[in-house]
Amino acid sequence: MMKDNKKRVVYFDILNILAIFAVVSMHMNGIVHGNPNIRAWNTSLIVDCIMYWAVPVFMMLSGATLMNYREKYDTKTFFKKRFTKILIPFLFWAIFMFVWEIATNQINPSNYANIKDWLNAFFSNKEQSIYYFMFEILGVYLTMPLMSLLTKKEYRKTLWLVVVLFFIFNGFIPNILEMFEIKWNEAFGIRFNGYLIYVILGYLLSTEDLSKKQKYVTYIGAIIGLIYRYITTFILSKNLGYVVKTSWGYFSWHCILLSCAVFIFVKNLNFDDKFREKTKLTKVLSIISSCSFGIYLIHMIVKYYITYLLNWNAYSWSYRSIGIIVVYFISFIIVYILKKIPIIKKIVP
Repeated sequence: MMKDNKKRVVYFDILNILAIFAVVSMHMNGIVHGNPNIRAWNTSLIVDCIMYWAVPVFMMLSGATLMNYREKYDTKTFFKKRFTKILIPFLFWAIFMFVWEIATNQINPSNYANIKDWLNAFFSNKEQSIYYFMFEILGVYLTMPLMSLLTKKEYRKTLWLVVVLFFIFNGFIPNILEMFEIKWNEAFGIRFNGYLIYVILGYLLSTEDLSKKQKYVTYIGAIIGLIYRYITTFILSKNLGYVVKTSWGYFSWHCILLSCAVFIFVKNLNFDDKFREKTKLTKVLSIISSCSFGIYLIHMIVKYYITYLLNWNAYSWSYRSIGIIVVYFISFIIVYILKKIPIIKKIVP
């Protein structure tokens, strides 16, 4: 989730901080996946729609910071750096989560008779459902040596073509047709893992400045898409009595536009120019940003105990708003302290 550049890019740090905050926001509003016929669900859906860009932006940051890794080091070094920073902490916290959830009676160990059962549980994220992202990002890293070859100048137009074709045939047409209960044949589209589109977009948007017209079109499209997802989900879910996710999906057109809009907007605030001489501020931002991965790994534990100790109702507005700040802040403090302890810091790099 962080870059390897010695020269820090301030807006990368800010996007990183905002993205993990958005992740916590969505998880604190998890009732969006429950009963749509209660008042609290209406506002939880608003939060989910507004923050839906979080995971895609993390992938965009990976593209922005890693697709050109060959300019800094070889592929062997790339894999060593990435898997040391990501794989080892993930394995530790996955095991920790299994032990913790058994201790807190969230997992019944009798359901797992042998090593094969435990391995199946691990690969299906039974220890913590949000850890699905770890397999996604590790898969992106495995693909990065190929993606890095596309950073040559002559491939830039091809990359934009891939983005446009993906948006049309993977993101727009299938989503719109599904609203009319017409099933699209997914074989007719760009044939690679969907998250790679965000890797490409992160690289392109970080190395190229869009025209004012292109920015406004993206912003307007993002707003339209956000409203579209909310209204369609709201109406269909209320009518049917359960959450209808027809207009959901990280690879849907509205999510692509929203994620690009957030990335472009933060980039064009020109923080790097404004903070160029404010070294203390940039250092603070870099410290906060460096804790994002650790916050991701532990915040569900913090969420569990905050809910339990404060007897906080997950449907209350305070839980779904103030609770976001509380969980984020406590998680940050824990990670910050852990990062100061020798050896232990390796599990929250």
